[in-house]
Amino acid sequence: MQHIEQLTADRIVEAMKYFSLSDLENIKNAIIKREIYFKKFRKDKIENIISDFAEEGYSKNFLKDLEDGLRKSSVYNEN
Repeated sequence: MQHIEQLTADRIVEAMKYFSLSDLENIKNAIIKREIYFKKFRKDKIENIISDFAEEGYSKNFLKDLEDGLRKSSVYNEN
């Protein structure tokens, strides 16, 4: 007979307190890789984002500010 213990978030977090930092990093990477909870961010081209906002009628000043902000953002400046 198989014994199955009900896992709760509290029990998982409690158990994780005893993991090494390396183990925690490996768990985080496995969760991300399998897209179990976190979804990978798929960035679009800045031009497409600006176009989408333009189609919704946003002002030229807003679109310029948005484009400048996106170009400076860490998401679009990752190596």
